[in-house]
Amino acid sequence: MPEEAIDLVYSWLGPHNIRLKITKPRRSKLGDFRVKGKQEPAIISVNGNLNPFSFLITLTHEIAHLKDFSERKTLREAHGQNWKRIYSKLLTEVIETGAFPSELHPALRKHINNPKAASCSDATLLDALRQYDDEPKSRLKELPLGAHFLLSNGMRFERGELKRTRYKCQELNSKKWYLVHGEAEVINVEMN
Repeated sequence: MPEEAIDLVYSWLGPHNIRLKITKPRRSKLGDFRVKGKQEPAIISVNGNLNPFSFLITLTHEIAHLKDFSERKTLREAHGQNWKRIYSKLLTEVIETGAFPSELHPALRKHINNPKAASCSDATLLDALRQYDDEPKSRLKELPLGAHFLLSNGMRFERGELKRTRYKCQELNSKKWYLVHGEAEVINVEMN
């Protein structure tokens, strides 16, 4: 995490009974907030393979869940208006610390205006954050029509036409059609 944000993050976590876990990479999520019981600490987990800026945004997202839960005492409407208000406020505070490079500010400001349930659902922010990854990965949306590709789950596809945010892709073994998000990471790309 960028050094400039450490004191701020500690101040957010200080009043709460919380366990922070840095986890191995997970395919399905970047972070998580859980509450087990009244006497046990809440748990925030964040994938440890994220670049420092993605890590900080994900951690801020999960801390917003903690603060929302502390106020409302429920996990219902986890990404509702109260969470959005808290998350936008926290993200604004982080930006003010100078923790993010100025090149990220336009995407962050746009993200703050209408936060998504997952930062990876915000294509503008995701693209801006990717430039700081150690190993840039190919995305489905970057492939030409007809390209063959492999997803991390081992399924091989041929890229088809765009349908809003997803591409209609044919799985090569079964010949079944799937809608695959344009932001999906692809490996073993073969051009036809």
